[in-house]
Amino acid sequence: MLLAATAACAAAAGLAPAAAGAGTRAVGIDVSRFQGAIDWPSVAGAGVRFAFVQASRGSGTDCTVKPAQCGPDPFFAANRAAAEASGIRVGAYHRAFASGATVTDARADAVAEADVFLASVGSLNAGELVPVLDVETPFTGMTSITLRAWVRAWVKRVNKHLGRKPMIYTNATSWSATGNSKEFAKAKYPLWVAEWGVSSPSVPAANWAGHGFSVWQYTSSGRVPGISGNVDMDRLGTGLAKITLH
Repeated sequence: MLLAATAACAAAAGLAPAAAGAGTRAVGIDVSRFQGAIDWPSVAGAGVRFAFVQASRGSGTDCTVKPAQCGPDPFFAANRAAAEASGIRVGAYHRAFASGATVTDARADAVAEADVFLASVGSLNAGELVPVLDVETPFTGMTSITLRAWVRAWVKRVNKHLGRKPMIYTNATSWSATGNSKEFAKAKYPLWVAEWGVSSPSVPAANWAGHGFSVWQYTSSGRVPGISGNVDMDRLGTGLAKITLH
């Protein structure tokens, strides 16, 4: 009865429930500067339990998609504070624009982007979600070797400074550019996988080396009170506690 009531409330609020393959029933969203100002009490009232909030994209000059909107996200601090004040669990993410023709160049680019993210986030607080690296195309001038080096440098730098292994956001097509590497799955970096309009997602790297996904972005066209226009929506593949800082 409780689950049915939860689903009914979500539907009434405009949150379309995911299919059974979506994991647990907790509803989440991910947002950035492109949503503009957000009414977070309304979002919380609609039943959203967690939110990934963009802290940065690229290094400030290298965003090949919407290049005028690069670097630190000007809405991050306000989104983080207001969402948490509304009782929503928040995680910070970085949208990568990886490049580098050599391993040395790739590492330098990754460090530059990691430092933009770290400057925006500052530090993590208990109760927040793990930080996230968004790994998706384009990968300018990269091979599978240089792309793996880029991801490795970014996650290690952020882990060193924030004290928690980041989660990796990707999709099967983008991750294939790494050679469908199992390296990060085997090292127990959790996975946030994106695939829309399906009953269950395609999980790269042999079901993330058998670990499966922690979060699934199942649509880019969700509608949530308090947000103008469409918004990405997410379901958990594991308990929220497993990706929360304690």
